[in-house]
Parts: sequence; structure tokens; C-alpha cells
Amino acid sequence: MKNVAIIGASGFVGPYLVQEFTQAGYSVFPVDLPEVDILKRETLDAFFTKVKPDFVVNLAAISSVSASWNNPGLTVQVNVNGSLNILDSLVSVGLLSSRILLVGSSEQYAPCDRPILETDPLLATNPYGVSKIAQENFSSLYQKKYGLKIINTRSFNHTGVGQSDQFVIPSFCKQVAEIDKRGVPGKIAVGNLSAYRDISDVRDVVHVYRMLLEEDQTESIFNVGSGKVHRIKDLLDYILSLSSCKIEVIEDSARMRPVENPYLCCNPSRIERYWGGRDLKDTIREMFLYFKEH
Repeated sequence: MKNVAIIGASGFVGPYLVQEFTQAGYSVFPVDLPEVDILKRETLDAFFTKVKPDFVVNLAAISSVSASWNNPGLTVQVNVNGSLNILDSLVSVGLLSSRILLVGSSEQYAPCDRPILETDPLLATNPYGVSKIAQENFSSLYQKKYGLKIINTRSFNHTGVGQSDQFVIPSFCKQVAEIDKRGVPGKIAVGNLSAYRDISDVRDVVHVYRMLLEEDQTESIFNVGSGKVHRIKDLLDYILSLSSCKIEVIEDSARMRPVENPYLCCNPSRIERYWGGRDLKDTIREMFLYFKEH
């Protein structure tokens, strides 16, 4: 039975990834602060020496674009230095054969008006994307210098129950569900509704992560997304249709990004054989009902 170390396991994606590996028969070791702090090498060294993982997944990151604008320095420290500490620790304790998955982002790419390939140009428009480009560049260096087996994803938007309402879909679902639960008309605040995004169910994404680690790959960089693009306004309209209340939509300048990529869609050709393809509307309905019940 193989051991899987999942760092940053208490965030949104972590519980889904733990379930994915557990159901597949792995011994899973999920950790987060304070047991393992990716900014403190000694905690990583102790953890890896104890667990001796066959697979390592790093989910610990500042993953919100807005949060990255609020503190670019901390974003670089966590997303870049933290990943470097993980790689250095694995080298230091002699786990050179462990397979490592580092999660990157579609935010690394230059704006593009068609589905994006892994070979397309990188030109991040926010600190989060910049930090993930740097993480990937260091990953390439460590692959060449130490022979580490590193898989880098460029993951497109994914959502599901448990995601923070800092993100667009849970924000809409939560606001509309609260109004619907009160049963009276209300208002919700929104940001830019004109953007187009490739958004998928988190359960499809974590399945791809497992398959990328399990199977020998000829590439080291993988887009992870559905290949289907949605206009944010259309998704909002669907969420509004789940409520019988009259709801006014108010544009909130505080929710607008300083720089917005108008269109982000994945070309998923490298991971298509692993893709589950859940219907996004079913995911959204599930999130809406969760917020209404909680």
C-alpha cells in the first residue's frame, strides 16, 4: 500500500483529495498547520522522514487572486518559498523517488481568446499567477538538478461545497440562498459578470490529480479543466433561478479585480482520458442547497 502525503489538506480541495486517495486504497497522511508549516523546513523534514511518502501533493497556497493583490509578498513567500522548502526537504531526507504534484493555475497564462494549450505563452496578470509561474520554474530546475519526479498542473477554476465565498460561485450561491431562506426580496453584490471561465467540479479535478500521479507521464505540465467555458452572468442567472424571491443585482466596485482576464478556457487534451465530466449546474445546485440548509 502506497503512502500519500497531502500538505495543506484542511483547505477546500484537501478533503476531496483525501477521499479520492482513500477510496482508491492508499494510506493517506493529510497535514496542515501547525503540525507541518511549509515555511519551516524542520517540520517538513520530520514529517517526510516519518511518513516516507510515495506521492506528495502540495495544496498549501494563497490561492485567491484578490488575496494575492492584498499581500503580494506573502503570496510569494507561501507559494514559492513554501514549495521550494518541500522540494529541498525531499532531497535532504533522500526521498528522490517520490512523485510530487505541485498545483499551478490557469492564471499563469497570457490572455487568449481560444482554449489554451500548455505550450501557449505565460503572462500572469496578478501576483497569484506570477507566484505559480515562479513555482513551476523552480520545479523545472529541481527536475534537472536532482531528477525529482514533479508534475505541475495548471488548474482552471473548480468549485464545490466547502469553497470559500471569496470565490465567485460560492459567493453568489451563499447570497442568493440567504435571501431565499428569509423568503423576502433582497439584493446581492457582484463583481465583473462579463468574464468567461472554464469552471468544473472539484471532484473531477482531484480524480485527475490522482491519475497523474499513478500513471507514468511523458509530460510534466498539465492543464486541468473541462474545456467548457461559461459566462459568469449566465451562471448568476441560473443561481437566481433557484430562488423564488425577487433579487436585485448590485455591482460592487470592491469585487472588481485590478486586472481581469476576459476569457479563460482549458484545452484538456492531455488529461481527457481521466476526466469525469460532472455537470456544473448540478454542482451549483448542490452548493446552493448546502448554503440554504446551513
